Amino acid sequence: MRSSTLFKNAPTEPAFERRGLMLDISRNRVPTMDWLKTLIDALALLRYNELQLYTEHTFAYQAHSTVWQHASPMTAAEIREMDAYCSARGIELVPNQNSFAHLERWLRHPDYKHLAECPNGFEHPIAGWRTFGGTLTPTAESAAFIDTLYQELLPNFKSKRLHIGCDEPWELGQGRSKTRVYREGKHLLYLEFLNRLFALAEKHQHQAQFWADIILERPDLVPQLPKNVTPVIWGYEADSPFSEHCRIVAQAGFENNFYVAPGAGNWNSFSGRLDVAEANIKLAAQAGAANGAKGFLLTAWGDNGHHQPWPSLFPALIMGAQAAWGCPIDRAALPKQIDALFFPDAALGHGAAICALGKIDALLPQPAPPSSFLHTAFFATEEQLTDLLQPIACHALKAVENALDQIDPTGLDPEIGLSVKLNRYAIKRCMQIKQSHASSPQESGAYESLLQEFETLWTARSREGGLAESLQLMQAVTS
Repeated sequence: MRSSTLFKNAPTEPAFERRGLMLDISRNRVPTMDWLKTLIDALALLRYNELQLYTEHTFAYQAHSTVWQHASPMTAAEIREMDAYCSARGIELVPNQNSFAHLERWLRHPDYKHLAECPNGFEHPIAGWRTFGGTLTPTAESAAFIDTLYQELLPNFKSKRLHIGCDEPWELGQGRSKTRVYREGKHLLYLEFLNRLFALAEKHQHQAQFWADIILERPDLVPQLPKNVTPVIWGYEADSPFSEHCRIVAQAGFENNFYVAPGAGNWNSFSGRLDVAEANIKLAAQAGAANGAKGFLLTAWGDNGHHQPWPSLFPALIMGAQAAWGCPIDRAALPKQIDALFFPDAALGHGAAICALGKIDALLPQPAPPSSFLHTAFFATEEQLTDLLQPIACHALKAVENALDQIDPTGLDPEIGLSVKLNRYAIKRCMQIKQSHASSPQESGAYESLLQEFETLWTARSREGGLAESLQLMQAVTS
């Protein structure tokens, strides 16, 4: 299709110089090379010029096979192939390696526990006790370890940018750095280690990008950041404080050198939170443009097993591209745009079904952002689900059933049908508990069939690594 049909009433220049997608490949689901190339082709038509593959443990570091051996990681040769494929389409493949927190996949292993802030586990402020640490203790030894990763990873990219992550170091100050945090404060110690990582990026002749959430907790520290680094401001809800955060960063001297990063709204969901994604994307684009942001980075996460089918990403990809260019988002045109971009040789109706699925989550309240009621209901124990359902009326659940019944996936991409079935299973669990009905053996058989379909469709577009873990999370459901 011609990209001009996706950018009606477009200004001659984009709203953001850098227009990117950050795709999570570390929460079990690593795309196949073929599917990744399909996505890159779509990004080119959507005028994206940056792609990041969010990495914790899914690059095949030669000396660290213990960490990635079951993950089907990206190899150095594959990264070089993807880099060339992106470059030929006007897209910069930017290396991305989280370098402070979210390193559970490393720190659970004996060879790396000595680098952990809390090697024997910690109390997560939201999720409760975690058996393994996820944050490096902020020392020279930890920085030296990260340096060895950069040495192997970075030569596979033409890009001279590097996203070092550094978001959500939940347990910082609970373990080995407790005394220093008590004496100096968490944020000063965080900034000290951040500066070590910035120096490593500069040593390797790369410009560092980093998540700005922690430093924005102390706006007075933002001006102390080196001016050659790029803060990335993230937020995933309709009311995320992009305006305030963009103003703080711009006034600290980062105008035209920071990014806004809204969310695709499709993780912790089986079909995508379309209304939230649209509002969040618009909010980020407006605040970023008003404060001189250089980049717009749409984020597509895979928290808690990456169970969402791929088509749930498509609406946000289009809306994000339009917002990043400065075009109005036309929700009425979205179904046809999805058909033309992602299903050009198939029957019409894919986009309409995907957008209808994207409205399902809005029919019930979010248990906690960013998540959907039905996704939470799918994985909850009976006791948890009983509590969750207390304020929900039966007619609200019936409205969801009726909305799902209106979506006919016959003849469409099978992952659309899977999305319908996953949601139907969740709403059926809700109705059974709300009406005090027990599940039957026949329903158990249908559940096993659903798991088999999930496994089959996973391997069509995603690598096998991580599948067993995602299935195990589903199999733990009380059916």
